[in-house]
Amino acid sequence: MSTEPIDCEQIDISSLLAMLGEIPDPRKAKGAIYSLRYILSTSLVSTMTGAKRLSEIGRWAARIPQPLLARLGAPYDHFLGRYRVPSEKTIRRVLQVIDVAALDARIGCWLFAQTTWENGEQVTIAVDGKVMRGAWVDEKTQVKLLAALIHGRGLVVGQIRVPDDTNEITQVENLLDQLPEIPGHPTVTLDAAHTQDDTAKDIVKHGMDYVMTVKGNRPTLKRQTFERVLPLLQEPAHHEVQERGHGRIKNWQTWTTKADGIEFPHVNKAAIIRRDEFDLTGTRLTREYALALTSATGTHATASYFHSHVRGQWGIENEVHYIRDTAWREDDDPTYTGNTNHAFASLRNLTIGILRLNGRRKIKETLEDVAADRNAALGLLVTACSASKR
Repeated sequence: MSTEPIDCEQIDISSLLAMLGEIPDPRKAKGAIYSLRYILSTSLVSTMTGAKRLSEIGRWAARIPQPLLARLGAPYDHFLGRYRVPSEKTIRRVLQVIDVAALDARIGCWLFAQTTWENGEQVTIAVDGKVMRGAWVDEKTQVKLLAALIHGRGLVVGQIRVPDDTNEITQVENLLDQLPEIPGHPTVTLDAAHTQDDTAKDIVKHGMDYVMTVKGNRPTLKRQTFERVLPLLQEPAHHEVQERGHGRIKNWQTWTTKADGIEFPHVNKAAIIRRDEFDLTGTRLTREYALALTSATGTHATASYFHSHVRGQWGIENEVHYIRDTAWREDDDPTYTGNTNHAFASLRNLTIGILRLNGRRKIKETLEDVAADRNAALGLLVTACSASKR
């Protein structure tokens, strides 16, 4: 991170503040000292220092430098001669009752709007759920979230709470409804738990294609797919990729064909992917197969398409869930009342997105840099367009 001094007056964070200002304030206007936008922006900066709990959020907020507080919209206390900071108690009360659905929707739309795309680039969204293991609704139920992540960008553009009386499989359509408007004909990738007829129909209804893997939870579908692709293994692979690293050689081979005889909504192509792992002497250590289906048609649904989309689905675990667990120890979070745990996850998604828009891939190290110099957060809060000009 640059060690040059940050000029607070020259950095434009109006886009981010405007987005936070669109979130409805659940409080009564009378008696509110701080705007919701200001409370959220100070909580965000505290999250960017790596603050994990409410007590840490409150302590780090109190340490934000005065010029940065002014840019975040702090009220000025003429008696004390300084900008005021919300207390931990104030932040707690707000996060308990904040409209997390609106928060997630605004964050997702804003992050997507900041993303730059190559001409003709197709957007792919990975959908996956996460249980917040430290957040309990009661002695048997934990908070569950379902999120949508842009492949290759690591940006969460949609997130919803899974109702306590159901599971994430039933919530894909609700998540799709929340997504920002995505141009072109995007693809949605999901793991085998979501390989459901209704989910396939919902995705196509939203003007998207799907790529789904098939496993034992759908035995008939798995048998039909396997019988269709099995003869392909006698042919040379239609697509092959080899990678070397960490003392291993990994080789992926993919075959694809039309989905004739496979009974699944809107399916057009089927594929089998074989993954072999070798040590550096060439001795094979493991061999795994994956079956996959897509609604994509024509030459678009190539073996390369299947390979990149199936591998990309794993990214939501590595690029979001793992980072939230390691950088903020999310699975160790205590149980908070109301919407607090969900709001924390939303602020962490926003932090990860902001850092990635600024080209920061080492999230934990960047949080440590911001903790050492809170002013450094301001240089990261600019829009993607502004960041590209620096």
